[in-house]
This record gives sequence, structure tokens and C-alpha cells, in this order.
Amino acid sequence: MNPIPEPSAIVMIGPSGSGKSTLARTWPADYRLELDSYRWTVSGDAGDQEATADAVFLLTSVLERRLARGLTCVIDATHTGIEVRKRTIETAHAHGLPAAAVVMTTSLPQCLDRNSRRPANRRVPDEEVRRQHQQISIARPGLHADGFDHVVTDTRLMRMRLLLQRAVDRVHADHQVDGDHTEYARRVLARRFFGEDLAETFHWTHLRPHRDPIGALAVGGDEITLAYRTWFPDPMDWGFEAQVPCLGGCSGPAWMPVRSPMDLLAVYDDDFPEDIVRCDRCAAGATTREAV
Repeated sequence: MNPIPEPSAIVMIGPSGSGKSTLARTWPADYRLELDSYRWTVSGDAGDQEATADAVFLLTSVLERRLARGLTCVIDATHTGIEVRKRTIETAHAHGLPAAAVVMTTSLPQCLDRNSRRPANRRVPDEEVRRQHQQISIARPGLHADGFDHVVTDTRLMRMRLLLQRAVDRVHADHQVDGDHTEYARRVLARRFFGEDLAETFHWTHLRPHRDPIGALAVGGDEITLAYRTWFPDPMDWGFEAQVPCLGGCSGPAWMPVRSPMDLLAVYDDDFPEDIVRCDRCAAGATTREAV
């Protein structure tokens, strides 16, 4: 049972390094209003503290517009100050929606450890993390008095199951696009090896029974031809090969394995190790000469 009704304004409350963003990502992407992402929008740097005021302005504007439409919002920020919390509560109530506080229970040592492993531009001074943790510990008993309609801790939400179910539903949806699973292969295989952006540029070009499927990454006039190889007994070894010029000079296509965007960039730049290129025509010719 979900202890937080929807639609509502869901206010994440926790110090830096407490896992707020990880938990917030269990809600759909359009629900999430993350202060760091708005810092990035206005300054190009998610850790730019000087951009905070502009980021808050943008976040508040989007929050107002979404709540006016009766849409759930998950506000991902520390929310250590009572005035900041009350503004969000008042905004939700003004639009007839409840406000829910989600309080992180992560210990201070855990917060400090996680914070220390962040990139330099996202790392918060340890004394600030300690201050945030103390402020939230003091505020926690009075959150209902602040005006929140619901107050829950991260341990009560059981969001892992929702995240797992969403992943299962996505796989099912991918498989159901068509009967021969070609769309599933395009979405999942290309995304797995090359990431979301490149997967959007991938399409199948030759699909024949009992033959390896051939596809291509195409952007404008640029194209890289790919074949998905399933020769190996272990499916974990299956993967893509990219067509490259034959280094032996024959007219037949040659192929090299590609398992990452770095491999694709090497293909595009013609900057790849020669010893991993395979040309079936040259290999067949060499076998014939040896037999003679």
C-alpha cells in the first residue's frame, strides 16, 4: 500500500548524500523536480551554488504549473529550512493538493561517506552535511505541525518493488511491439551496447531467416553498418560487429567487434587495431590457397 496519495507534492527531506535522488528516481521522470538539474539548466554545472537562486526560481515556476494541473511533483532538495518547506506546502494546498514529507533516515557517517565519493563540483563541505543532518533531526518531530498532510520515512515506502515492476512492464512493452521482436532488438540491444542516444539512430536494414540481422546507425549522411552476431554457444558472447574496409585490399566487407561507443568512434575515425579486423573473403581465399 502506498502511504502517499497521488496527486500530491512530495517533498524529499534529507542532507546531502542521504540518497534522496536515488529514491526520487523511483518515481516517473516527469514527476521529479531536482534542484541540481535546474542548476545545470541555468549554468551548465549542477554543482554551481551561485546558480541556486535562479534554479529555485525555475523549479518553483514548474512546480506551480504542474500542481495547477493536478500533477504529482517530487521535489528533490535538502529542504532543511522551515520557510522553504512551508512555501511548498502552501503552494500545494493553494491548488487543493496534499503535501507529503519523505524523510531520509540515512546516518551521518553514511552521508559523509557518499558525499566524499561525489565529483568535486557536486561535493558539499563536511561541515555543511553535518549542519544539514542536525537541522533535519531537529525538524523531524514537528513536520506535521509545519503543515504536511503526510509524513513518512524512506524505510516505509518500499519503492524497490515499484521500480522492479516498472522494469518488467517496460520489457513486456518492448516485446509486444511486433511478433518477430525486431523492435525489441533495436531498442534493447542497441541501447545495451551503445546507450540511449545512439540507440535512437539505429534501424534494421536486412532481416533474413537464418542469417545474422544487419542494421545501421545513421545520422544525416553518416552511417555505420552493423551486424548482430549470434555464432557463440553462450548468448552472453553475442554482440555487434561493424563493417570496415578490408585491410587486405579486397572488395569484400570486413568486420570488427564493437561493444561500446568508444569502439564505434574508432570505426568512424578509421582508428582501430588491425589485428581485430576479420574479412571472410580474404580468409576463404587463404584457405583455398593452402589447400592447393
